[in-house]
Amino acid sequence: MPSQIESGISTYVGHFRLLIDVCGGFGSRYNPTRPELTITSLEAQLGRIRTAIETVDSLVPSYLLAEGLRRDEFVKIPPLAIRVQAIAVSSDLPAAILTRIKEVVRRIEGRRAVRITPPPNDGSGEQPRHISVSQVSFNEQIEHFQQLISLVASQPTYNPAETSLQVSSLESQLTLLNETNDTAMVAIVPLTAAREARNELLYAPHTGMMDTALAVKEYVKGVFGANSAEYKKVRRISFKNRKAPMATE
Repeated sequence: MPSQIESGISTYVGHFRLLIDVCGGFGSRYNPTRPELTITSLEAQLGRIRTAIETVDSLVPSYLLAEGLRRDEFVKIPPLAIRVQAIAVSSDLPAAILTRIKEVVRRIEGRRAVRITPPPNDGSGEQPRHISVSQVSFNEQIEHFQQLISLVASQPTYNPAETSLQVSSLESQLTLLNETNDTAMVAIVPLTAAREARNELLYAPHTGMMDTALAVKEYVKGVFGANSAEYKKVRRISFKNRKAPMATE
């Protein structure tokens, strides 16, 4: 299912196609001196944009597959870490080790060590901001889970009968985290590059599709007049050159 960003791009590309058709219908009366605004140039620009979009679309499935496999593994970690902590507590590990284990598990869950109570509103209308300690990025999760494994592996009394909680199983899970994370990171590189190239064609100042379309509309208004039937045809074809989306979108 396409994202909101992708759907929006498709809409504007469709508008660009319509704009070209409308201006082409003006025949010889549409005769801009700026080369980029000629029908031939507009058609070529549209072709480049469609190719760029097709490139992005072709790379999305492999990334979504890799991302899905990664999330399937990482979603297991918080509940698994809680179980490991419970076994560690029941195994009567040293207090200092248990304290550290609880801290690492808290980070895996993305919880604060101390609950923050918002101060009274000072009337400015602005709420204070706190630096998030929800350390749940994939790389951080790997680091925290590795720390948890090291902590329990260092204690001889941590020796659960449950296979899934044994150190060897935890290490196998860590390997899966690294493998799926690496695969997803490799998959995102060409997709990000393709999106950057697509966004350049769409949103670059002066040369991108959005600015080109707006320039075409201004040319039509200048040639035929703001109240002309010709300009009314292109005026309602909307283009907004807002900030380009992130290349990860």
